[in-house]
Parts: sequence; structure tokens; C-alpha cells
Amino acid sequence: MTRTVDELVADLAASDPVLRDQSLGMLVSYGPRATAALLPLLDSDDAELRARAARGLAYIADPRTADRLAELVDDADPQVRAQGAWGLSLLRDPRALEALIRTIDDLPAETMAHRTLATDGLIAIGAPALPRVADLLTAPSPDTRARARLVILTVASRLPPAEATAWRDRVAAAEQTA
Repeated sequence: MTRTVDELVADLAASDPVLRDQSLGMLVSYGPRATAALLPLLDSDDAELRARAARGLAYIADPRTADRLAELVDDADPQVRAQGAWGLSLLRDPRALEALIRTIDDLPAETMAHRTLATDGLIAIGAPALPRVADLLTAPSPDTRARARLVILTVASRLPPAEATAWRDRVAAAEQTA
């Protein structure tokens, strides 16, 4: 049985988490056809619903949503902010780097202490992100510093040996001064 976009959108507010996840997955599979139905949900008072809509839009990666995803980086809810930045990274939008930096501590993975959507996005950007991520090695928060180290060391592992060593040395020097 095929579900309409409107039916799936309505199910995003259901109490059953499995139904919500299945509905979001179906909406993402519909691609840009679901964009117009998800966008109004970003204005909801319900942060969870905003986060679900943002997640769907991020994975749909419809270039028409880039400006709206960029606005989400200023949302009061960390899940919404993280999804907005992630969406920009999936779109390879030029605003993604700064959005990911700003949201590096938002929405930590439950099973991996220092992973967030932002760390994954920064790792995907690769070497061009390293100078900006390196600024976070001296951040006040130990979690932020650990996330910066994770990104730098992961990206460095894919660089030519001399470059990788230089980045590892920079991380080690920052750890000694922290």
C-alpha cells in the first residue's frame, strides 16, 4: 500500500516512534516531492517535530532548501541545529563548514562519545576543514577539544605522511597546553 506524502507527514507527529521513523524514511525515499510538505514543519512549536522535518530535508538534500537549513543553525534546539548543519554539508553548501563548527557539540552519538553529526560532516569535508577545526583545539570545553581532535586525526590519517605528521604534532602540542 502506497502512502501519500500528507499521510506520512501526519505520522511524523505520531506517538509510535517506529511509525515516525518509517514515515520519515518513506518521505526521504520520495525525495524532492516531499520537500514542500516538510518545510512547514520547521515552524512548529514542537522541537522534536522540527528536528524530524530537518532530518528528512537534510537527507533529501534538495538544493532549494539550503537557505532554510542555514536558518536552522540558529534554532534553540540542538537537534534542529545539528540537522540543519548536516543538511548543508550533504548539499555541499559553502555555509556548511561554519555551520558544522558551530554545531560540533550538538547531538552527540549515544554510542561514540565524541561523534556528532558535525564531526561526521567535517570529516567528510576533509583537509579543507582542518585549519578551522584546529581553532577548536583550544576551546574551553574538553568535549569540543576532543571532537576537534577526532576530526583532525581522522582526516590526517588520509593525508600524505608529511601532512599527517604535521597535523598530529599540532594536536599533540595543543593537548600539552590544555
